[in-house]
Amino acid sequence: MADITVHFATNREETRGRIPFGPRLNPKSPLYLRYGRAEVSPPSVRRDGYKLAKVVVAPESIPGITTGAEAPVKLGSESVFDGLRQRLIAGKADLLVFIHGYSCDFETAMERAAQLKDRWSTAERPLEIAVFSWPADGTMVPWMSYASDRDDARSSAKAIARALLRFVDYVKGLDRAEWCNARMHLVTHSMGNYAFRNALQAMRSDLGGRLPRLFENAFLMAADEDNDAFELEDKFMHLPDLAHSVQVYFARNDGALTISDVTKTHPDRLGSTGPRTLTQLPQKVTLVDCTQVSGTGLGEANHQYYRQRPEVLADVQAVLAGLPPDQIPNREFLPDKRAFRIRAAP
Repeated sequence: MADITVHFATNREETRGRIPFGPRLNPKSPLYLRYGRAEVSPPSVRRDGYKLAKVVVAPESIPGITTGAEAPVKLGSESVFDGLRQRLIAGKADLLVFIHGYSCDFETAMERAAQLKDRWSTAERPLEIAVFSWPADGTMVPWMSYASDRDDARSSAKAIARALLRFVDYVKGLDRAEWCNARMHLVTHSMGNYAFRNALQAMRSDLGGRLPRLFENAFLMAADEDNDAFELEDKFMHLPDLAHSVQVYFARNDGALTISDVTKTHPDRLGSTGPRTLTQLPQKVTLVDCTQVSGTGLGEANHQYYRQRPEVLADVQAVLAGLPPDQIPNREFLPDKRAFRIRAAP
């Protein structure tokens, strides 16, 4: 099997060596973005799972920043977007935009993105994937790493918004004959939801409060976000404006979010309980209870089901195929919770 291609944008610091991006914000500015692609070997090639094989950073020249004032402008985003567009056309694929969570270094981000592309794709609905990698520490030092990652997630908000709006401008600049007609989906995991919440507010600020309809589906997976998020304007109240459908996957036994809730004095987490109240919850928000299918092995605290549990993978594939929520197999509806529960395989 061939390596899996992952496209990326990042505001991490640039480093030397095999892994060209480190655990801190780019010292030039949190808004300074580099683009490129990574090649990841799948488990059929590497017995130790998905493994980053190569990183290609797109060349870039910005007068006064990376080169002298008289040098011509060369944006890395242009070549990456062109290459991604050609792959979408050739594979008749949809685009999945991924924002990873806490304690995820650049290498892990590329590997998990490749895993999503591999496991969420089907022959009928192939996917290409683009990941925004913000500078999560990649360590699990109690208290310090969590607080640092949360600060960096918030500091990365404008960079995430900039990357998305830059892609929109790129598409708008194409002739209609050059369009790939792909659908675009968003998946945010764990603290990536908090990063995206702040990016959403940055987009609203830049666009005068109006949001374009960018995504067919927005998947909020195991969200390390307050469970009142859909009630408040400065959180996710306006997320439904950005997507045709919003899917909230949560698990009441998510150990990682329990730690976030109890030890960090946060309110109940959206990824643990679902929304705090169902009153005025937009109809386009679908709630999916993964409590019975959250276990993925020791050390993962029922927090990684979105990329590992076969029942959840099949559920996501059905959503991407366009099945209505009440027609997706292996779900049962819980009227009092306005949620669908995924049943564990026998």
